Amino acid sequence: MKSRTRILAAPLALALAVAACGGSDDSDDSGDSGDDEASATAAAEEETTETEAADDEVAEEEAADDEASEDAADAADEEAADDEAGDDEAAAEGGDGVAAAQAFVDENLVPPADIGPTIPLDSVPEAKTVAWLDCSLPSCAAIGIGFEEATAALGWNLETITYTTDAASSFQQAIDQGVDYVGISGTPPALIQDQLDAANAAGIKTMSCFDATLPAEDGFAMQCGDATSVEVAGEMISNAIIADSGGSANVLMVNIPDFTVLAVESEASQATYDANCPDCTFEELALTLDQLLAGEVPGAIVASLQSNPDIDYLHFAFDGLAGGVVATLQDADLLEGVNLVGVDYNGQILQEIVDGTQQFWTTNPKTYAGWLMVDAMARDAVGMDNPEERENAMVPSFLVNSPEVAEPLIPTDGWPGPEGMDQQFAELWGV
Repeated sequence: MKSRTRILAAPLALALAVAACGGSDDSDDSGDSGDDEASATAAAEEETTETEAADDEVAEEEAADDEASEDAADAADEEAADDEAGDDEAAAEGGDGVAAAQAFVDENLVPPADIGPTIPLDSVPEAKTVAWLDCSLPSCAAIGIGFEEATAALGWNLETITYTTDAASSFQQAIDQGVDYVGISGTPPALIQDQLDAANAAGIKTMSCFDATLPAEDGFAMQCGDATSVEVAGEMISNAIIADSGGSANVLMVNIPDFTVLAVESEASQATYDANCPDCTFEELALTLDQLLAGEVPGAIVASLQSNPDIDYLHFAFDGLAGGVVATLQDADLLEGVNLVGVDYNGQILQEIVDGTQQFWTTNPKTYAGWLMVDAMARDAVGMDNPEERENAMVPSFLVNSPEVAEPLIPTDGWPGPEGMDQQFAELWGV
């Protein structure tokens, strides 16, 4: 309003000036010129008065506008302060679930660079014989690679004893061979308790990974990838699902809960949804090892999806459960709209991430686990304690959530562990 008034006042003043100049040039009507001049002067004064009044009105309106603007700004500041206080209060209560899930994901996108152990050996250990009990699953084969590399670095002898379901008989075979150490994975002590007791009585120590049993309970000398580590894996994949779905996922976890460590993963996942995703649904498809070995997992998943078409995320407890699922779902016309994710991928799953038929998985450095078990053996061999054992039970991990991240990992069938871990362990061992 102020600018508009000024624009109108300027032409008016110019018109008055032109009129005054034109009147002074007319010499024929000198008698009327005085009257005309007086009239013009009066008109000019009247216009000036009106213009000043208009300017005063503009000033008053500007002042009112400024006051209103200041009031609005103050109100906005108060509202922002209230919002900030509300955000702080929400943060104190755990914050927005989806935002919290995304923050957890963002913290776990980069591969860890360092191995867990940091204490050098007091001396180079003498040659020993190690028995690795290979469970015949792909995950155990990857751990076996770690045993092969680590024992070779130390100049030790490795005996690989493969079994399908009977871990006890293979353990007994190792004892009968008189080995110095035994390595095993994912096996509850209850399945091999007699052999554990016999091995300990003979001075043969057993190193384990991927079971929930703590060291010194029922006979294990160390444990990596234990319940604490698996809880983090379950939390990581569940937060990734929450963030990816925007807090609205319907999840079916494909699991073998007979394995204690996998039951822990399920419990950690459920707790994560309870904390960060009240609108998510979570259910478990509980299978058995026999069903896995018989190739029945894909069919069981198809039946679950047909009975509950709302499921949009399949969470595999470990890589072996995902074998053949993509092809089966494609044949059943059920793959579209269902996201396949999980814990502990393998090379085939990495390729499927590249192909876009799998979405995201957490890593599980199984080759590193083999190195870590041999590291514990080497420390025992030179008479050292292992004060970092509990800290190292948390194996390093990160989230693979794109083809760009997955493709470079395919040649090694997954992430074996921190880059250069063989050199890092060798330096600690003095070899």
